[in-house]
Amino acid sequence: MPVTNKSPDFVHKLVFLGDSGVGKTSLVERYVYDSMTPDVGRTIGAILHVKVVEIEELTIKLICWDLGGQESFAALREQYCSNAAGAFLVVDWTRPETLANIDSWLKSLYASAGEVPVILVANKIDLEPVVTVEQLQGLADVRGLHMIQTSASENQNVDLAFTELVREIQNRWKAKQRMATTNDSI
Repeated sequence: MPVTNKSPDFVHKLVFLGDSGVGKTSLVERYVYDSMTPDVGRTIGAILHVKVVEIEELTIKLICWDLGGQESFAALREQYCSNAAGAFLVVDWTRPETLANIDSWLKSLYASAGEVPVILVANKIDLEPVVTVEQLQGLADVRGLHMIQTSASENQNVDLAFTELVREIQNRWKAKQRMATTNDSI
């Protein structure tokens, strides 16, 4: 996905949701900067990252909001999620407790952004799992989410996760356009 200098065809706000320490910041840094800060600390509030990509001959500007996962920021989640086009809900498959708040994160997202596309990201697949792929897939299926396994430190499936989310956002946009065109012609 090479970057061009032309104006973007689309601008998408993406939010990273999940408990503290699941690897949200590492995933964003790996994708946006193709590097990772060693021993990254906890995100306080939200950090903004921007990347321009080419997908299916379109130039798309991604504005990635990395939200702090601490419970003390729960009251701000809906504000940060407002106008999001899509989200990554990140869990750490070495820490089953990071699955406990999935519904709370989704509730905040959907309350402020509507039913936007969400990818459940099972991060840290380079480490020994405590949660099985089947358990994670079951959680994703029940909630209607796509699930992708990643490792920010090993750069496994990070680009794939972003590409899949952006494609889903674009597919939904195209479907809305078709629906609007159909309704206009009736």
